[in-house]
Amino acid sequence: MNWITEKSVLIRTVEAKLLLMRTFSFTRLLALDVAISLYIWNVWAPDWNDNVDSFWKQTSHVADNLNGTINWLRDNPAGLKLNTPVNETLAWFFSYHIYLWTTFIGFLRYDVFYRYVTNSLVFGLSTFSSMIYDLSQIFFLHFNCFDAYATKLCYLCYYTLTVLWSLVRGKKHNPLRERMDTITLDTRQQFLATSLFVILLFILPTVFVYFVVFRSLRLAVSAIQTVIYFFATWPFQIFALQKYLVRKYSGKPIAEETSDSPAT
Repeated sequence: MNWITEKSVLIRTVEAKLLLMRTFSFTRLLALDVAISLYIWNVWAPDWNDNVDSFWKQTSHVADNLNGTINWLRDNPAGLKLNTPVNETLAWFFSYHIYLWTTFIGFLRYDVFYRYVTNSLVFGLSTFSSMIYDLSQIFFLHFNCFDAYATKLCYLCYYTLTVLWSLVRGKKHNPLRERMDTITLDTRQQFLATSLFVILLFILPTVFVYFVVFRSLRLAVSAIQTVIYFFATWPFQIFALQKYLVRKYSGKPIAEETSDSPAT
């Protein structure tokens, strides 16, 4: 429960609003926040059914585009001669993960759920954006998983290659003394180490291509979430900027700002 409280932007935003509610300057920002959200709600609410249908069409487009990306990687893009068995295995794995994600998202397809999200506009644009940000963590979960899988696999190949390269040269890392020791391998050990090194060396480009593609997708998703996070926290950022400017140019202590509060 504590983990959810720490990670949820919506909960942290509501708690911060309740904490700063007595400050008059922040109350004005909240009034502006609610005014903007009510305007958006009046524009958005009449076209509710169209907006829901458009959302699910975009969700289907995301899944189709992801499957298209996987098929593009499967066809050796840009003339790259990827390792066919590894490429097919990774493509099948990620395609199945997309299927699981679309099945999971289908459980959220309830009218009451989206009514609840839309009605959150009544409490301000920042509250609505906070809820959208938390939902985006679920909606874009597959992008994070793809990037995590590709990163772990790429790192594993790179680390194993470095170990095998040292082993082929007759070196071995000594973790106790933090140094490279010299070792002697017999013919079978040398053959096995060299074979594994060559195999991983030819597999690494395929894994690296998947890593680059999914890392790019995750960075694009992170950029979108950064924009949403800005709208979720903009009253606090403006309030902090006002405090900073007052303290820097007028020398007014921060505590004096609360003297304008109606509670005092």
